[in-house]
Amino acid sequence: MPRPLMLLLVTALVAAPSTTRPNGDGAAAGPPTVFERFILSACSPCIRESFPIATFPIAALPLPGFPRSAAASGARPGEIAIEVLRAYQPGRPDWKSLALRVTLSVSTGSGGDLFRLGTGLLDAADVRSLAQAVGEMARIATAPAGEPRADTVDADFHGGTLRVGVLQIRGDAVGYVQTGDLPILLQRAVWEVPTTLYVPVKDLPAIGTALGQAAARIEQVRSN
Repeated sequence: MPRPLMLLLVTALVAAPSTTRPNGDGAAAGPPTVFERFILSACSPCIRESFPIATFPIAALPLPGFPRSAAASGARPGEIAIEVLRAYQPGRPDWKSLALRVTLSVSTGSGGDLFRLGTGLLDAADVRSLAQAVGEMARIATAPAGEPRADTVDADFHGGTLRVGVLQIRGDAVGYVQTGDLPILLQRAVWEVPTTLYVPVKDLPAIGTALGQAAARIEQVRSN
């Protein structure tokens, strides 16, 4: 494995948020994000706000190297919507929680109607790290081939209920965004997760930039 890719994987593991729950038991029941736990147990009455950041139309693309059935079902057009969420108690603007929400939709039928595939949440503290990881993965995926590498390389950043990565199969690379229960997602091959939207590698820098804008908006909203 090329050294830059190894460094990316190590960096992602260090930067990725812990999935351990408040009582220290990673298997304990409860929502995986601080934001969700805040809404459920510490924000009543509660005001919830959304700050749209960007929406990206995603074209259908070939998935070389994938199992035939996965390639046929996975290459579908869709849309990725990125927004910042804030929840707080009225009269207590300092008592608040923020998060990133990424909504995946796919086109259905000839009319181009969108069907929501899944929604992923990531706590505000981890959004800047996600933006940096996506930018680095895009650079590595488009770098000239160097040392011989494994047939399949999967580099990702995951936290909350969101996973973003780049999958390389025998030199061909594709980006992906997944939502859902991370312990389940990480046990499966990328193409075995139904809540997956595949992204051309060329689109990753723009998505990384939007995630950086989301991190900046979080800092702005937090200071207000």
